[in-house]
Amino acid sequence: MNQLSKVEFNGDLILTTDQLAMFYGTTTDRIKQNFKRNEGKFKKGKHYFLLEGDELREFKNQVSNSSLVAERTAHLYLWTKRGASRHSKMLGTDRAWDMYDELEENYFSVTNQRPLSLPEQISLVAKGYSTLEKDVKEIKQLMGLPGNLAYKFTQERNKKIVTILGGKDTNAYGDKNLRQRTYSSLFKSFKEVFMQDRYNDTSIEKFKDAIEFTKNWYPPFELQQEIIKANSQISMNV
Repeated sequence: MNQLSKVEFNGDLILTTDQLAMFYGTTTDRIKQNFKRNEGKFKKGKHYFLLEGDELREFKNQVSNSSLVAERTAHLYLWTKRGASRHSKMLGTDRAWDMYDELEENYFSVTNQRPLSLPEQISLVAKGYSTLEKDVKEIKQLMGLPGNLAYKFTQERNKKIVTILGGKDTNAYGDKNLRQRTYSSLFKSFKEVFMQDRYNDTSIEKFKDAIEFTKNWYPPFELQQEIIKANSQISMNV
């Protein structure tokens, strides 16, 4: 494909999953997994279209002279400008953010209707550090932590629990029931402060606050006493 022609569906400029993966420097599986984990935060007709049956066949005929859709595709997701923006946020990489900015300027722009030449297309894929000019406040408020931030939070939480229990070699940590109640106590406090049913549903805007909360958290007095008692027994038995 020598040119990236603008393709419309229902009046919206769209990109396929394969195209998003190419521009964002990731895999189609990663795009699909991120969508599956956050499907409730995407609205059909606003962020994406799902084509099947006659609707898909009609679309294939529309783009029959390109390699946009594989012949045996049974269903196809088409991502709008808003959908592409949310995917860039979920990936959370500089490449994804910067590529979305380039797509916004060079593909989704309604004032630029000519197809991109091959050199421009290559430049679009390769360029990873353009200035971000879009407003990301809304998606930072609405969407949960992407995988990399969720992993960092889990590490911080586990580190805090180990510290509270006195280390992995202590009697308190070795007591599965006591360890689990400490995790539950932390989550109960977290839920009251951040009003989320899962850690990963915490918005990216609140990520730093969540980290600080976890670092500064301590269990209630009664639980602290149980931990101290359990670890005291180790000293007595040595």
